[in-house]
Amino acid sequence: MQEGLTTALLWVAFGGSHIGLATAPIRKRLVRALGEPGYVVLYSAVALGTFAALTRYVALHRFADARVPLMASIPPVRGALLVLCVFGFSLFIAAVFGYPRAPMAVFRHRVVQVRGIQQITRHPFFSGIALWAAAHALLAPSSVSFVYFAGLIALCLLGAIHQDQRLIAELGEPYRSYVAATSFWPLVAVVTKRQKIDWLEQPWIGYAVGVVASLGLYEVHDHIFDRDGLYVIGVVSLGSILAITNSRMRRAKAGEAPDV
Repeated sequence: MQEGLTTALLWVAFGGSHIGLATAPIRKRLVRALGEPGYVVLYSAVALGTFAALTRYVALHRFADARVPLMASIPPVRGALLVLCVFGFSLFIAAVFGYPRAPMAVFRHRVVQVRGIQQITRHPFFSGIALWAAAHALLAPSSVSFVYFAGLIALCLLGAIHQDQRLIAELGEPYRSYVAATSFWPLVAVVTKRQKIDWLEQPWIGYAVGVVASLGLYEVHDHIFDRDGLYVIGVVSLGSILAITNSRMRRAKAGEAPDV
């Protein structure tokens, strides 16, 4: 129980700093003091540092207060949750590939036509991770693992809400209309007839890479948190740096002015 509580507190430190530093008043002050690139460096350093502390603790205590999850004992349910893992991870991977073109890309906030993966969900990064984490939380073998993945779901939901509110304030009615025409949860906008999927526009390569990566991770699943979580910390850190660098390079190539 104590390990689960500590995990929750580390989540508060990571999630609080992650969202808090992005709130408009704090962000504007830091951008004025450090410039947009300096702010991104500070924000990324704090985020990755707190994430590393959280992940290392989970890696060291993930077997504390072990339990047998009910969902894992029902084969059809376990199978459905594994499919949900693959689906969520595929959305996440496809989102990473398409991140520089998204309205919420760092250095490049703008409203674009709803195309491709955005027809399924406007937040494929957040919603993909949320679905992946939800399946893992239901299959979690300990309280520490459950809190870790439940915290990830909460962060994705709060992060998406905060991001939408910030972009509505920044971009106005165009982004408000964008939100109205799309959905956070995958396919909700399609079911409610606010969107129609153009299958030719979908990032099939990204989806395929996500499926293959999911199958590969399944093979090494029991060792992902080895070396005190270093593998997870390293992959997340590298992915974040590459996404930000790619977005900045695309903006510079397009000749867009920096944010003020």
